[in-house]
Amino acid sequence: MPQIPGKSIVLTSDTTMMSNYHGGVMLGFAAIMPRAALPNWIFDNLFCPPVPAAPDGSAEIAPCGIRKVEAALLEAGFARDEVTVAHPDHLDKAIGPNTRIVGITHDDPMGKIAVREVEDIIGRGPPFNRSRFLELLSHPLIKEHRPRVVIGGNGAWEVIGEDVKVDHIYLGEAESDFPDVCRKIIGGDSVPPVVRGRAVAGEDIPVNRGATVGGIVEIGRGCWRGCAFCSPANRTLRHRPLPKILDDVSVNLQSGQKDIILHSEDFFSYGYHEGKADGKRILEMVSAVKKLGPKTIDVSHLSLASVHQNQELLRAVSQIVGVGRDQNHMSAWIGIETGSCRILKMHMPNKARPAKIENWPEIVRDCYHLFAEESWLPVASLVLGLPGETRDDVIKTTNLVESLMDYTGLMLPLFFTTIADTKLGKRRGFARQDALPEHWQLVGLCLEYNLRHLKKLHRFYRERMTAGPAIHAALQGVNLMADLVLGKYMKRMKRGEPPN
Repeated sequence: MPQIPGKSIVLTSDTTMMSNYHGGVMLGFAAIMPRAALPNWIFDNLFCPPVPAAPDGSAEIAPCGIRKVEAALLEAGFARDEVTVAHPDHLDKAIGPNTRIVGITHDDPMGKIAVREVEDIIGRGPPFNRSRFLELLSHPLIKEHRPRVVIGGNGAWEVIGEDVKVDHIYLGEAESDFPDVCRKIIGGDSVPPVVRGRAVAGEDIPVNRGATVGGIVEIGRGCWRGCAFCSPANRTLRHRPLPKILDDVSVNLQSGQKDIILHSEDFFSYGYHEGKADGKRILEMVSAVKKLGPKTIDVSHLSLASVHQNQELLRAVSQIVGVGRDQNHMSAWIGIETGSCRILKMHMPNKARPAKIENWPEIVRDCYHLFAEESWLPVASLVLGLPGETRDDVIKTTNLVESLMDYTGLMLPLFFTTIADTKLGKRRGFARQDALPEHWQLVGLCLEYNLRHLKKLHRFYRERMTAGPAIHAALQGVNLMADLVLGKYMKRMKRGEPPN
């Protein structure tokens, strides 16, 4: 086969990111599992099947972040034949002697977000996402042609200080400075190892040129709550104009995606001004998206404080979307983080605003009651081991989770990890040896919660999934195996003991 010249700029990611997860984005969590725990063929067929590839080797579906980089480069004047979003299994059609840059976007390249506790629990080595990312960096064509490798995306900070084969780490928003970085690299100019991209205005976030994983459509960026451990807290709150949002929805629908996820750090912050949600603007957006005809509409993230302040707005969103009529549920990622008001005051002083911090546990319970009434499925995060956390703080979180056990959802306990450029970015992360018996009891309780609701969640998510009967049957088998395999760890941790 004759050698191709290659595209000048190749944008891609590894196979854990370049998957549509059978239309059930929650299956993507399997990427944090130790690679030794599952054969590759099971992982690739059941959890992270590759996105379809076009005849030229480009990916027909890609993460939203890659699509934004692609659009930014094209709007900055790069020609279509210079830039490609390449399928990771078809890099032979993208990388050649003319390739100058390979840009990799990743959310968790080194598995630092949720993996350490999984590695501890299972004891089977590195996760799929880290292994596949490192394999991509060692691709034979990258070794042969030696393009400059740039890592970007929400997880790019994880590579700082690591012994990995990247030339540049791009932190921040690509639409601002990444096109200039590419011009400098192509022109032979010096570029520092770490580049920090500036924020762009909401109206300058470009429209995607292709479909996105999960049908994700960005509606805004940033968060004003300022939680000390969270990187979005460093981003100024901005909103995209409705016509651009609708254009992104249309690109997805025209490309064959049927389900849309409206993405921001807090859905109810869209149009936020003077300390209040702009209900009129939010409902106008949801109505306009609904008219374009997606099969389902979800939101990526919700602030519980915003929900608590705007309960009728959530009910109105449900009504417009047609929950219980046109789709069986909606879902959103939420951050409970802790049940301790003392920890909230230390690291998340704006978490409950406009309500008082002392009301946080009741706010959480009220929101879960509302979610149940409106058929919303919350995927909640907890952060264990924040600096200053005591045994009493952990017990308060455990008591809060116990009060939520009958509500369907997922509960994800995460050990505190230091994220670069956050307020706690220089603090030591929380490790296994730091865990108190109460921490293990809390993790065990969360595992019990998830196992209790896993089968019901599968039934709900079937509405969005493209998998056939054989895949669903296999996933049901995985659920049964999870009960058996994880049950022993759960019992041990609920006694306050380490998992192994």
